[in-house]
Amino acid sequence: MGEPPKQKDTSTATSTSTGMDAGAGAGDFVLAPPASPVPQMQGTPQMPAVPPVPMGPPPPVPAAAPRRTGLIVLAAVVALLLVASLGAGAWLFLASKKAVRAGGSRTPSWTLPYTASGLGHPRMIRGLWFTEKAVVKALPDRVVGLDPQNGKRLWEAPTPGSGSVMCQASTDSAGGIAVLARGSGEECDTFYAVDLTSGRTLWEHRLDPDEWAPDNTPRIARSGDVAVVSAGGRLTTAFRVSDGEQLWKDGDKGLYEGADDKDTCRGRAYTGGKQLIRIRRCLTGSTDTASYAEAADPATGRAKWRHKLGEHGTDAQILATSPVVVDDPARPYEAMSLAVLGDDGALRTRLEGEPKRRYSLADDGSAPASDVQVKGDKLVMTLDRAEDDPGDNNRMAAWSLTTGKRLWEQRATGYLQTFHLVASESDDVLAYVAGNVHDAATLVRFDPDTGARSVVRRYRPTPSTAWIGSDPWPVTHGRTLYLSAGYVTEEPGSGVESRQKSLIALPAS
Repeated sequence: MGEPPKQKDTSTATSTSTGMDAGAGAGDFVLAPPASPVPQMQGTPQMPAVPPVPMGPPPPVPAAAPRRTGLIVLAAVVALLLVASLGAGAWLFLASKKAVRAGGSRTPSWTLPYTASGLGHPRMIRGLWFTEKAVVKALPDRVVGLDPQNGKRLWEAPTPGSGSVMCQASTDSAGGIAVLARGSGEECDTFYAVDLTSGRTLWEHRLDPDEWAPDNTPRIARSGDVAVVSAGGRLTTAFRVSDGEQLWKDGDKGLYEGADDKDTCRGRAYTGGKQLIRIRRCLTGSTDTASYAEAADPATGRAKWRHKLGEHGTDAQILATSPVVVDDPARPYEAMSLAVLGDDGALRTRLEGEPKRRYSLADDGSAPASDVQVKGDKLVMTLDRAEDDPGDNNRMAAWSLTTGKRLWEQRATGYLQTFHLVASESDDVLAYVAGNVHDAATLVRFDPDTGARSVVRRYRPTPSTAWIGSDPWPVTHGRTLYLSAGYVTEEPGSGVESRQKSLIALPAS
């Protein structure tokens, strides 16, 4: 197996100020947006076909013709184009790149190439953060700060340690600080903090080994100024993010019981966010165990409340932390059983149905799930395809958190296309639908009450010069859609496809 391919772009970013240059990579994605999105409900009958409209220039007007004649001809052509676009759907009439360049969105569009680290790494790195001046992206071999207008490199910080590769990153960047994990091979047990304005390393700690520690993949559960970190065969430990001071660790005496009681419990699967939630496993006899979902004080690790889980509680997952939504399955990996908990840990409601969830490659469980969103009184989630569905399209569904009723469900369409929930600062329910050689990629919006779907922006099918993978992690910030790469297969000595990108910035409106 040959050496990793050399990257053609040594400046780390390819850009164009308007995002319309086909040679820039991201420009391959861009099409002009529709004048106004048209809601698309499942089962809506199609409009009758409209005869094709000539797309060339209008017929020449004789020089001697009165000025009014030219205006009438122009008005007729415009009217025909409007009829064609409305009759065949808002996206039938798409502008060319020249038209976009002339009057399309001025939102920047650029790409960040994927630089092969030369080392194997176990999972996708979800880290993508925003400061007042930069977009910051975590990569296996570095953290890089980019100008949001053109993608130009502002600073770069290599992953510390010889032969070390970054293997996890926190999603939270409160205080302008990110927490990351690094290691080599299967070992990933060193955690460090980075200042996102400069890339400077603020502190670094390696976790203590323990034979009773759960065999977790690297996790960074962050709540405010506390990061609770864990790794396989290592003691879960909490650090203060701002200065790196150790606050507590899971083997501390009296963390779960009184100081004089025997320690029979251990925490596992910590999830951060507005609350710090963990799965607690306790010995109740010589071989019997019990499991709980538990809210912990980030500063001390002590429980605020606990909710007893079912027989397979150790397989439970925390999907959201405000309110707490836990999947406590009766049949692990076959169906979900979703429970919504109140502020005191008591059962608030159960969500009806037992759908299969479409697990996101972006998730390690240390942050609220990227394929689940809470919007007011509604929970929105991407689901696997229905069992009787011959296609490979996933679904989007919504529930009421108050009643537990399923409100609506929508199926993705197109060749092998799937919904990817977009992380956003707004109350909108947005999804990115990845493109392929057959179908264009789209950014769509769902009405949270009815599920009515409308197109926000349409992009080109899979471009030849920029590839983000089939499982991107999409995020909107301001008027830009950022597509962060999903899992990139990289083994020592193997190459990475030359068109692979780590990050693509596109217009979102």
